[in-house]
Amino acid sequence: MQIAIVFFRDADADADAEADNLQSLLTGQGYACRPATSVEAALALVESGPADLLLVSCRDWPWRRMVELREAADSYLPIIRISESIDDAVLQQCAAADVDTVLFRPVNFGLLLFKIRSALRLRELYRREREQKNQLLGYWQTADLEHEVAAKLFNSVLKADFLETEAVAVSMSPMALFNGDLVLVAKTPEDHLHLLLGDFTGHGLAASIAAAPLADMFYGMTRKGFDIEEIVAEINAKLYRMLPPNRFLAATLVALYPEESTLKTIACGLPDHYLVNRVDRSYRTISSTNIPLGIQAAIQPNPQRHRVGEHESLYLLTDGVFEAENARGELFGADRVLQAILQSPGGDFDLLQSRLAEHTGGAVRKDDNTMAILHCAVDSVPWSCSRDRASGHKLAAMTWKQMMEFDIDSLRCTNPVPVIVNTLLEMQGLQGHRQAIFLIVNELFANALDHGVLQLDSAGKDSPEGFLRFYDLKQQRLQTQAHGRIRLFFAHYPTEAGGRLIVKVADSGRGFDWRRRRAELQHNSGYSGRGIPLLEKLCTRLEYRGCGNRVTAVFDWQA
Repeated sequence: MQIAIVFFRDADADADAEADNLQSLLTGQGYACRPATSVEAALALVESGPADLLLVSCRDWPWRRMVELREAADSYLPIIRISESIDDAVLQQCAAADVDTVLFRPVNFGLLLFKIRSALRLRELYRREREQKNQLLGYWQTADLEHEVAAKLFNSVLKADFLETEAVAVSMSPMALFNGDLVLVAKTPEDHLHLLLGDFTGHGLAASIAAAPLADMFYGMTRKGFDIEEIVAEINAKLYRMLPPNRFLAATLVALYPEESTLKTIACGLPDHYLVNRVDRSYRTISSTNIPLGIQAAIQPNPQRHRVGEHESLYLLTDGVFEAENARGELFGADRVLQAILQSPGGDFDLLQSRLAEHTGGAVRKDDNTMAILHCAVDSVPWSCSRDRASGHKLAAMTWKQMMEFDIDSLRCTNPVPVIVNTLLEMQGLQGHRQAIFLIVNELFANALDHGVLQLDSAGKDSPEGFLRFYDLKQQRLQTQAHGRIRLFFAHYPTEAGGRLIVKVADSGRGFDWRRRRAELQHNSGYSGRGIPLLEKLCTRLEYRGCGNRVTAVFDWQA
């Protein structure tokens, strides 16, 4: 490609033999030399065609208008000035006009060619830099747009089903647009509260890539009534399949059971959590007893159960809080965290956050900081008034029947109630009655398993401690029982108002004196025995037959 030089020279060509000679020599070197004898003519040449270099040889130096010539060019325009002499005034003028090179007369043509080639290399470097800058700018704009879309999708998944309740307070301080930490809150059909605090390895988008499917799994399984042990196992298997070997999730799942005044935690690799009594400022430490999720293909969660009251709160924090450093590289540490929690007058994050900020002193953070407080509101249960999103999937009442049976081996491995109930709801479109149907099926199944197959006595559940002993004994008998069977039968019929769901449950146990037991329940105020009165309120009819190991529940729903 021919190099175009705009040669800005004096109008009187005869008076400038040197300029004529330079123009001829440059043309002979293969440069397209286009002369101009005024600023307007030079501007016209720069604007009308390619201009790779401006060579100024006129004695009337228009240095104030050099900016116009540069701005008219489509790219960086190098300027070489030929001057009568080089003094401070000339150098100041050239500096003001950003002239690249100054030569003085008489011009050494070899030196001029050298300066031209240097200036053209500078122009090429500028062109490449501008091209790369434009490419980077395009990449940044595309990345920003994609991040914005991804962030909206990310937040919509994490927040769409998030249960807003005064029982849970959350504070998140991410390092970037995307957060490796996450907090999820949901309730079960039985009004148990589930909370998940998680911390993916890394930061930003790479750390949060698996958060959306995890949240979808957590919310979906909680809504269907799965226990947190089953949720942990499923999340672990999903992350193991999704994540590369160097990625995993440190997490704690919590289930709060108001009717039992108990809290169950499954801690998987996060720092210690603190269960604090807000009245006397005593506390219990909950340490991790499981490996982080996504490392092994399968895990057997090790849950911990705790008796709790209305006056207690569980503080959960990610390691970014404990490992926050000050200017001297000192970690904030567990002692400062616990001290701030115990001294907080309001039982909130304010004192902890202020001391954390004081400790770091504005130093660059190295991790996301996330804190969550679960107030163990076992008496008030503020989330019970929250309603799950109703599905738009509605079907006309149909006639159908379904039966299934589980032997002791199946009962050891799985809790079929969430799957069964979800199948019933999807088949008939009864999502609006999820809570009532789940409570009916779950209570009937639990009674058949606990009191029928395993022969457990509810009298042991006379206190929160009794609940803990009851569930320990249940796990022991499940593992040692040699025989047992539960059969479930479901039938559905349309009615004038909507439909009728009939649930029949039979177990292989010895049964119980259901007539005497019903009389006793009329005056019951303890922790156990509240399931049958609840069923009687939800069901149109509840009937026990035989020796008490067969029960029929009728639930009528309206469209």
